[in-house]
Amino acid sequence: MDAATLDGVLGELRPRLVGQHLGRIRAGSAHALVVELSRGGRLWCDAARDVAGLYLLTRDEARPLSAEDEAPAGRTRQALLLARKHLEGARVARLERIAGSRTMTLEAGPATLALRLGGASPALTLAVGGAALATAGDGPPAWPPPEPDPEREWDSIDPRRFAAEVEEARARGWSDVRAHVSACPPLGPALARLLATGALSFDELRALLAGARPTLVAPGVPEQCDDADLAGRGAVRLLPFVPPDPGGAVLHPPSWTAAAAMYLSAFTRGQRFTQAQRRTLDDARRRMQRLQQLHARLLHDRSGLPSPAELRRQAEALLAMGGTAPPAADHVDVPDPYDPERRLRIAVDARLTLPVNADRFFDKARRIDRAARHVDQRLGATRADLERARAQEAAALFARNAADLAAPEPRPEARGVGAAGGGPRRYLTSRGLEVLAGRGARENQRITFDVAGPEDWWLHARDVPGAHVVLRDPEGRASEQDVREAAEVAAFFSTARGDAQMDVHATRRKHVRPAGGAGRVRVLHSETVRVQPRDPEGRLRKR
Repeated sequence: MDAATLDGVLGELRPRLVGQHLGRIRAGSAHALVVELSRGGRLWCDAARDVAGLYLLTRDEARPLSAEDEAPAGRTRQALLLARKHLEGARVARLERIAGSRTMTLEAGPATLALRLGGASPALTLAVGGAALATAGDGPPAWPPPEPDPEREWDSIDPRRFAAEVEEARARGWSDVRAHVSACPPLGPALARLLATGALSFDELRALLAGARPTLVAPGVPEQCDDADLAGRGAVRLLPFVPPDPGGAVLHPPSWTAAAAMYLSAFTRGQRFTQAQRRTLDDARRRMQRLQQLHARLLHDRSGLPSPAELRRQAEALLAMGGTAPPAADHVDVPDPYDPERRLRIAVDARLTLPVNADRFFDKARRIDRAARHVDQRLGATRADLERARAQEAAALFARNAADLAAPEPRPEARGVGAAGGGPRRYLTSRGLEVLAGRGARENQRITFDVAGPEDWWLHARDVPGAHVVLRDPEGRASEQDVREAAEVAAFFSTARGDAQMDVHATRRKHVRPAGGAGRVRVLHSETVRVQPRDPEGRLRKR
């Protein structure tokens, strides 16, 4: 978000916010805080790359953007807790952008939120009494904010000074975009790129900014686009004017806040599709590699089995001879029953009669037949799984929407307990505590909010779709081992079951809240348990 766009957004937000009290604050995403406003709406403060900025959203617009299935971690969580303490209920006194920069401040009561859109990395910092308390985002704290420098504004900077500073930055080895941003920070990367590529001169840029209007460049109207259309860097751009050769449909929303909300929604859709597609492809390719290795090993095992027909032939030759082997003889030469002119040299146990040796050959042939059938069955199942993994990879490569990236249904023998019937999967830990695993969104919702008690453990694979898992613990006797076994179940019944290790949320059910829609939850706080996904079939007892 460049300074001209940010000024437009702040200009529309200022009369709505100043003098009003801030409401409940919660985490929106990994680097965003969301503030409920007393007059309705949600103020979305984001410090993530590419979407750093301030957004005014309706409740319906904010809901799909929120990461309801994970609790904030690290710096964002600390910022959330302190923001609740110092900002909830506070009256907004001031909202402004620092001249000469892309840093804005919101003053409410004794606290100040400083949001830096540029610099090393975006950051959202809460300061009280002139001291920074907590920061969300990957960058260094945005406090103290930079000193106002009006002479660096796009409409005030001397063009000769601007050109000289760009050349100095280039001489230091900086990229063209970074050089232009360093000379005039309010431009931001998107506008600086137009100058760096020669699409506009500085004078042409200033003339266009003088008539700034909210502009969105996208493949089409976002609501009518597939997720894949919105994926990729630069697929959706928020600008203050129509750029030369926009490379997409040009939309002019009715206001700056509406344009910003459309951009945030479209960009997030595209980004989440890209991440989900990458996870699906990685999962399919890991499974393909594992299955190909398993297939090769099974083929090797199959080719290494002795011929049962040859063993039976030797057994029949021994039976035709009768009697015992010569003393201390470990081999006998006997006629081939199927070719009298040929003789067979057969290894035998001299302590046994030839008929008993023949029985051993028949028994070995039967065992090899069983082993061959078992290997053939595994080969068939492995080939079917390999085809499913290839189909999953192909589907992910050509997917257009996140809904097309759902993991394929596992083969029946690998689905787990009770696949043929309804109800959750049920297991017992090694210490006898009951574990429930849901089979879908509605069942996840039911076992979490209708079946589980407030002190039961709730587990879910982190950052990927999967089953809600409940470890029943009404008497508080669950051990670390019980929680780990339940976490392994949650990891296995997720779309990332092929990973060697993965993180699982573990928390008491009382810390989980519904977040709208079946199976969608908000976790207030949780522990992270790192486990190996393990199939509970044959390992945990069935309930």
